[in-house]
Amino acid sequence: MAESDRQWHCVVNGQKYGPISESELRAWVAQGRVRPTDQVWTETMTSWQPLEMMQYMFRGGLSMPPSLARQAAILRPHRGGTILALGLVGLLVCCIVGAFGWSMGNKDLAEMRAGLMDPTGEGMTQAGRICGMISVIIGILGACGGLLWFVVVLGMMGASL
Repeated sequence: MAESDRQWHCVVNGQKYGPISESELRAWVAQGRVRPTDQVWTETMTSWQPLEMMQYMFRGGLSMPPSLARQAAILRPHRGGTILALGLVGLLVCCIVGAFGWSMGNKDLAEMRAGLMDPTGEGMTQAGRICGMISVIIGILGACGGLLWFVVVLGMMGASL
C-alpha cells in the first residue's frame, strides 16, 4: 500500500478521529490540529504511536508549525547506548550491573512510549534491558546453585563424621 493511500486514525485530546487520508492528516499537522505527541495508527502499524515517530510525515516540504517543533525538540535524549553497555557488562562481568541496565531500560522505554524521550534509541534500550534481565536471572540461578552445592557438601561432610 502506498503511503498516500493509507487511511489514518488519530487521537487528539482524547477524541478519536478517522479514518482520514494521509493528505488530510498532513494538513491537520500543518494547521496545528495534531501535535507530535498525539497518537496515530494505520493498518500497517502494530500499535498506536505518537505522530513524532512517523518521521517521514515531516519530509517533502511539510514541516511542523514552529510552536510544535519547539515542543518536539524538548524530548529528553535517549540513553540506549548506556543501557546496552550496562546489560552487556552485566552478562559478561557482574549481574548487579545488569540489574541497573534492566531498571534503567524499563524507565526509559516507559518515557519513550509516553513521548517524553527521544524514541530513536528504543532498539538499543530494549536490547540492553533484555541483556540485563538475562544477567540477573543467570546470577540468581548461579547463587541458588552455589547455595545448593554448599548444602550438599556440608551434608556429605556431616554424614562422613
